[in-house]
Amino acid sequence: MVQIRVVYALMLRETKTVFGRSRFGYLWVVIQTAFNVVVIWVIREVVHSGNIPGLPLPVFLICGFTVWRIFSETVTKVMMSVEANSALLYFSKVRYFDLALARALLITATNLVVFILLMTIAYLLGYTYPILSLWPCLYSIAMLLLLGMGIGLICCAIRRYTESIGVLIAMIMRIGVFISGVMFSLSHLPPSMKFMIDWNPILQLVEYSRTSFSYSYSGGEFLRPDFVSFVVITTLLGGMALEVITRTKTDKL
Repeated sequence: MVQIRVVYALMLRETKTVFGRSRFGYLWVVIQTAFNVVVIWVIREVVHSGNIPGLPLPVFLICGFTVWRIFSETVTKVMMSVEANSALLYFSKVRYFDLALARALLITATNLVVFILLMTIAYLLGYTYPILSLWPCLYSIAMLLLLGMGIGLICCAIRRYTESIGVLIAMIMRIGVFISGVMFSLSHLPPSMKFMIDWNPILQLVEYSRTSFSYSYSGGEFLRPDFVSFVVITTLLGGMALEVITRTKTDKL
């Protein structure tokens, strides 16, 4: 219970720090995601590539960008969690993992609010969609949250030795948004590119999340739950172990 209260307090503090300085506050996150969706939507309409089998294009893009942002922002925020809040570690009840967990949960909660708002706006604009089961969407979000935390903790550990990892992660994230199914459907991939599905758990989860809102979308066919679970668990446990080991070594120096 003490840890729960600590994490909740850290989330409130992080909310004030991140959104309290901006005049738009939480609205700015909605604007960012909506802007990305509208830009890609317009581009696809201009090049006459707007049809997605089984899903309205706005719903397709909202799912992709929201789920991707949960993963990418978790990685970057968790990576910087200790450095940004090092003064709080003087309090005996605050642990290193609490800082990372609070940031990850806040990012997820924020993007879920954005997701609900944008999906509601899309529905009011006439883009109807069924809600078959929220399990695929919630499962994908949970797995990407844990995967983002694992990678973020690994980067946090590496950052103790070199700050260049932050630049590298920023470059990888810019590339990752183009190869993780955020803006394209797997049905549009040529046969020669299907190998991307087998080794990219992020791509599988992004596609799987969309099946919650369609009777005929085929994204769930590509999910390999055993492979995804193995990658997520291994990455998370490895990140936690590496963060503890590097912290212990650097504290002794």
